[in-house]
Amino acid sequence: MTEVSTAGGCPSDAEFVFGKKWTCPICGKDFKNPTVKSSKARMIRSDLDLRPVYEKINPLKYDVVLCPHCGFTALERYFKTVTQVQKQLIEEKVCAAYKPREEKETFSYEDSFLRYKMAMINSIAKQADDSEKAYVCLRAAWMLRAWRESLTDEPEKQEKIARQEEEFLKNAKEGFAQANIKEDYPMCGMDEFTVDYLLAALSFHFGENEAAMKLVSGIIASREAGARIKERARDLKDEVVKQAKD
Repeated sequence: MTEVSTAGGCPSDAEFVFGKKWTCPICGKDFKNPTVKSSKARMIRSDLDLRPVYEKINPLKYDVVLCPHCGFTALERYFKTVTQVQKQLIEEKVCAAYKPREEKETFSYEDSFLRYKMAMINSIAKQADDSEKAYVCLRAAWMLRAWRESLTDEPEKQEKIARQEEEFLKNAKEGFAQANIKEDYPMCGMDEFTVDYLLAALSFHFGENEAAMKLVSGIIASREAGARIKERARDLKDEVVKQAKD
């Protein structure tokens, strides 16, 4: 397993984060993980696929918790929820190969991407639900998009990151589609209409307009869907129709 580099970081993030204390559910040791102060995270908009865009600081860079002692890594929402069977799998497949290291107080986008990859390695190792693996992929893709957008004069690097983003989006789409069949709601903190919308947005992204239209039409027609997700579904429907006319 590749050891994550501790070089670099992002000093400009320092005023927006603090070291939140965690106790690892695998090795039992305490550590601190940089976390964005809630008062500093101001969202200014969101993309069609629900990626939140923030002002000044990107919380997506700090959404992954990594134990520097044993290597257990997960999105913050999943870090504490580990079964005994999963603990054993992590110990065998992750911890045994991990080299303990010092953590940094802030992360560069590259640091963050490596942490997301560690989260995916851990989710596969512990045989996580399809929804968890899909959610890791989705948030990794969102983080990669932000990284790509931050680069202004590195076209080759942007192209490489864009390819990685596409791969993670594809895996997220496939994972949520499987989870939608097998798992119960709420899923990753989302109700079924939000997941349907997300699948519609990802289908549209990959040119699957018929599938996207079917999903958004179901949301719009539903009596149970909330007004906000219906509004987003109408906006996405307009985009699908617009593209069909072009």
